[in-house]
Amino acid sequence: MPEAPCRVLVLGAGALGAFYGAVLARAGCAVSVVARSGIDDIRRDGYRVDSPLGDLSFKPQRVLRAGEAFETPLDYVLLALKLVPGTDRIELLKPFRDAKPAIVLIQNGIAIEDEVLKAYPDQALVSCVAYAAARRESPTHIVHNSKFTRLILGPWPRGASSAAADRLAALVKAGGASAVVTDDITGERWKKCTWNTVYNPISALGGLGTKAILSGEDQTAFVRGAIEEVCSVAAADGHPLAPDTAERQLTGTRSLPDIVSSMGQDWLAGRPLEIEPILGNVVRIARRLGVVIPRLEALYALALMAQAKGSDACG
Repeated sequence: MPEAPCRVLVLGAGALGAFYGAVLARAGCAVSVVARSGIDDIRRDGYRVDSPLGDLSFKPQRVLRAGEAFETPLDYVLLALKLVPGTDRIELLKPFRDAKPAIVLIQNGIAIEDEVLKAYPDQALVSCVAYAAARRESPTHIVHNSKFTRLILGPWPRGASSAAADRLAALVKAGGASAVVTDDITGERWKKCTWNTVYNPISALGGLGTKAILSGEDQTAFVRGAIEEVCSVAAADGHPLAPDTAERQLTGTRSLPDIVSSMGQDWLAGRPLEIEPILGNVVRIARRLGVVIPRLEALYALALMAQAKGSDACG
């Protein structure tokens, strides 16, 4: 008998979740999604996914609302939700607990795994760093902009069995995207933090793009110093990064189009900001380890002010 397809549920089918759902659907997986908006449209039309990797459009097997029961056995639950105030990952995962799927975190930030591991210790946990320039034009239309797309996967805790990570990486590759398994996912998260922890909160202070952020010597010096602070925290945490990390980040960012980061876009749209996993956790790790980070401390306070203003406007 032919092998049954891998059964995947995407919890948080926004731009990133829908993109990786599409990649896995092209690999032959049976993909269902939990969506917050446009549910009737998704059920009727599926997702249109425009990508340099080809047409990734697909129709999910099932489209669920948060909390809706799902009795079908599952191999993976992909958590692709932003970690913003009010997001309770533990509660959202409860309807799928009996199926014992591997839990996959495709989420930004540092030190985000242990909460899930503590709540679901008998399930495989895979932590991922995603590089995929995807945006959601509408609930059913995803645009993926770059052939440079990479998913870095690591079992959690470090040194645990990697069977779930290995299988998922193979499926992502079969769907036409890049994937690699690492034995140091925390180090990979720190690498991404050197960009996210700095540019995201700055961008949120008025919806600034990268051209404005690096528009002069003083601005660039501040960014360089903030990146170096992230590197200092990473080193104190046992994950030293390359000495030229700051300069490579600056050079790479200058070569990009004028990007308003995801946090900047959220600020402009009046949505909650993903401050704590991306910046707040870095600040707390630095305080615990005694690392002095004046720029990141200032950015953290300013980002919280911006979020409070946004919450007042929404209220």
